[in-house]
Amino acid sequence: MLKTRISKPGDSLRIVATGGAATLLVSWGLGKLVQCDAVTRPSRRLYEYCRDHRSATVSRRLDQVVTTIGDYCVIGPFSALVGGMLAYERRRWTPLPLLASGVVSEVYLQKALKRLVNGTLPPIESSIGSPGDFPSGGAARTVITFGLLAHMLTQHWGSPAERRVIWSIVTVLVITQGGSRLYLGRHWPEDVLGGWVFGWLVLRTLTRVDELISAGAEPRGDR
Repeated sequence: MLKTRISKPGDSLRIVATGGAATLLVSWGLGKLVQCDAVTRPSRRLYEYCRDHRSATVSRRLDQVVTTIGDYCVIGPFSALVGGMLAYERRRWTPLPLLASGVVSEVYLQKALKRLVNGTLPPIESSIGSPGDFPSGGAARTVITFGLLAHMLTQHWGSPAERRVIWSIVTVLVITQGGSRLYLGRHWPEDVLGGWVFGWLVLRTLTRVDELISAGAEPRGDR
């Protein structure tokens, strides 16, 4: 006889509340820390180096393709398409609300962080595209969305090699997209770093929720 072990909704809510609070606290502390002179001096030198050695051809490619990976116009449709495919394959709709939660969390927690940290914008004359402050939303969205997709794709795969390939692709994608924001002058280096940390914290919270739901949905044999 099979029994289904159902996780309590309160367990998921506690994970979300704890994860959201931890994300704000850690990201706020990091945001304040990176504004000290010991960080901003080398950060500005790196920014100026990228600006001074920028290639027009590379900048155009990054602006048209790479950095847009983290934009809502790309993240939204891609998440809906792949999330729908995963939901159909798993016969559960969990992937779609999880991906939607990632976008919602990034939007509202990022707004709160920007007010708490009050970071500075790079000079608009040095930026190819609109500059942003701490944390980089594009970097965070890339970590959250593609990290969630990688987590769900590899969750039921038994091959460590396949998992390494997927996570390697996501890692390269995250680093390239975040690096493009710096290269194009849209963010200070610490903004990109903050976006990665912020995105990872949101991602970790959502993957824990998914693991809890998946564990609750697994049938167990009754002896």
